[in-house]
Amino acid sequence: MKKFCYLLLLAGFCLPLQQSRGQEKPQERTKSEERAKPGIPVKVQIIFSEYEGDKKISSMPYSFVSLADDKSWATYNTSLRTGVRIPVEIESKDQKTTYLDVGMNIDCGIKTEDEGRYFVRLVLDRSSLYPNKSAEGERLVANPGGQPLIRQFRISENLMLKDGQTSENLLSTDPHNGHTLRVSITINVQK
Repeated sequence: MKKFCYLLLLAGFCLPLQQSRGQEKPQERTKSEERAKPGIPVKVQIIFSEYEGDKKISSMPYSFVSLADDKSWATYNTSLRTGVRIPVEIESKDQKTTYLDVGMNIDCGIKTEDEGRYFVRLVLDRSSLYPNKSAEGERLVANPGGQPLIRQFRISENLMLKDGQTSENLLSTDPHNGHTLRVSITINVQK
């Protein structure tokens, strides 16, 4: 009887091994298959145009190349930072100075889609000092504490564009002076 119990116990251990042995091994991928497709270079052009009524006052273009792919793009693969640091006095016992970044920050990510379309993710952050026109010429507008006023424009935009297509769907009005800010975004696939 003991031999029969041992035999049954041994069969119970061997049965799962026999089932796992019958499964096929997963196909191994070659190194070329494991490599991701190279990114497609896409030139992105962003133009900020400021208008006073119908008259264009200024135009600031920004251009860079970003790589588009069809895989992970959870993070932005291109960042552009340009501007100056403005000293700002902090009212305290020690009368310290801190610096404030003023300029343009752009974060961009591009994903390839079907039918030659590209999904473009943008974060645009533009800040500038308020100019004030007076009889003495242009000078900075200061708040009652004597510090300059800084205007801010921030947007997070998701666009679906084709090669050569331009989007001009961003428009913002400055509450201080009534100027309108128009943003146009164009992509061109680089060959």
